[in-house]
Amino acid sequence: MTSRPTLRTIPRPMAAFNFDIVVIGGGPAGYAAAIRAGQLKKRVLCIEKETLGGTCLNWGCIPTKALLEDGNFARRIRTEAAERGLSVGDVKVDYNKMVARSRAIAAKLAKGIGFLFNKYEVKSEIGVGKLIKPHAVMVTTKDGQKEVTCEHVILATGARATALPGVDFDGKRVVTSREAMNLPQQPKRLAIVGAGAIGAEFADFYNAIGTQVTLIEMLDTILPIEDTDVSTMLSRIFTKRGIDVRAKTKTEKVEKTSDGVRLTLSGEKPGVVDADVVLIAIGVTGNSENLADAEAKLEIVKNRVKVTPDYKTNLDCVWAVGDCVMIAWPEKEMAAYRHPDLAHVAHHEAVGLVNRICGQESHPINYKFTPGCTYTHPQVASMGLTERKARELGMEIRIGKFPFTASGRALAAGETDGFVKLIFDTKYGDLIGAHMIGENVTEMLAELVLAKNLEATEEEIIAAMHPHPTMSEAIMEAAGVAVGKAIHL
Repeated sequence: MTSRPTLRTIPRPMAAFNFDIVVIGGGPAGYAAAIRAGQLKKRVLCIEKETLGGTCLNWGCIPTKALLEDGNFARRIRTEAAERGLSVGDVKVDYNKMVARSRAIAAKLAKGIGFLFNKYEVKSEIGVGKLIKPHAVMVTTKDGQKEVTCEHVILATGARATALPGVDFDGKRVVTSREAMNLPQQPKRLAIVGAGAIGAEFADFYNAIGTQVTLIEMLDTILPIEDTDVSTMLSRIFTKRGIDVRAKTKTEKVEKTSDGVRLTLSGEKPGVVDADVVLIAIGVTGNSENLADAEAKLEIVKNRVKVTPDYKTNLDCVWAVGDCVMIAWPEKEMAAYRHPDLAHVAHHEAVGLVNRICGQESHPINYKFTPGCTYTHPQVASMGLTERKARELGMEIRIGKFPFTASGRALAAGETDGFVKLIFDTKYGDLIGAHMIGENVTEMLAELVLAKNLEATEEEIIAAMHPHPTMSEAIMEAAGVAVGKAIHL
């Protein structure tokens, strides 16, 4: 997105309106919108059907990272203790304690959002919000129904797991990511259909604690949206750890058996896979059902709320942000960019929207360069064009790739798997793609996001003094490789 949306100031609220802004949904988009509006002294109501924080905080981003860190901790003790001069006995995994820790972290953060709501005088309701018409929302709670009025409505209802055609979720043997992080007991055998970020992360965790994992992906590689070099390396690492990785493989059938599930596969690695549980992680679907009264005529396309690039729906003073939206781009080149269903994207959309409708300055999002992170071990972090996409577009590029095997800090940490790969336009030296795999590379990505926002060239990245010894030196070195100036390679 390159053009700045037109600022729209919020009119002085009519006396008849109960609120200035009503937000439906309390996830990363919804609660961020509500808090920002509260900071701007607006009268705000946020309606969340379950728990403040939404799926991300309670059942996604945060608790899954707790599980992944616990799994990696167990893996490293088991595989590296002797090498590091430590003598330990048998490493035993208490699955239920791991789950309990992740749930406690989620609960603590949810309370934190409640604290911020109180701080900024944001009203909230646990219930279901439904748009009746512009300026009117029906709120249904355990105590009944009531209609509230407002100047602006922001829809931020998020998304849910997409089912495999012909296979219904039962929450026990055929599960979504939500159930997968809270199973009553650790499965001995887990099949995962879909090897995007969610599927890969659960494969990493369950493999680390001793579950036999089969990871199935219909496309050519796991993490199919990532750079091929990154996906290939992670696939090799997973395979070495004992994960049965099956790319270019389609799940034809999922049948429940007396003690689990049976998957029939076709493609490059066909056959039958038996498991205790199957996790379906093939994508998400926008939560748009019953979001609006039929008479309101809210435009919904393929389960997503259709919005303009400034998040305006087809209804006056009704907006939508986050995973529930589909942006209708006027520019032909942007039509190929699918809306990124990411918590940080939703957050920035929500805060920017509230700033604009309240007459504040706001920076537009460049959807071509949204950062993405996968918290496997090693981690994956990326932004911008892959090498394949850049070449398909006919761009003249320079690539700098620096392996962590040449990083002193990575060697000291025992984390040498991975690399930093930077892609530059040859004409001006512009950064057009960043692709990293390695431990803690998700923390390093922000530097490259800032570099891109400030239009830094390869030479400027090299000139920026990186402290030694750090993992982030690999960024400077990768830029150096691109122009033949790397010192340590």
